[in-house]
Amino acid sequence: MSEFAARYDRIARQFDMRGQRYRIDAAIDMFCTGDILVHTWDVARATGLDETLDPDEVHHMYTGMLPYDDMLRASGQYGPRVDVPDDADEQTKLIAFTGRHP
Repeated sequence: MSEFAARYDRIARQFDMRGQRYRIDAAIDMFCTGDILVHTWDVARATGLDETLDPDEVHHMYTGMLPYDDMLRASGQYGPRVDVPDDADEQTKLIAFTGRHP
């Protein structure tokens, strides 16, 4: 087996979590990439750096999280959503969704 095939075989493996089946690569994208995105904002805010996040990543994460609002809050992963105006940009909505004050 080639090195590429061996690596692909590892990331294509599946596992069960919370009653759903996930591929490892999809789970990393779903759980880790989002954490890194939001914590990038946290670090930028804390250090006075540019807080602008990649709009495509923001859209992917925000729209992907909306259907899981109740589950995310019940799990303790996020605090209460912070209110923002309906016409706020998507990054502001995402940050507020995660309980942060944009």
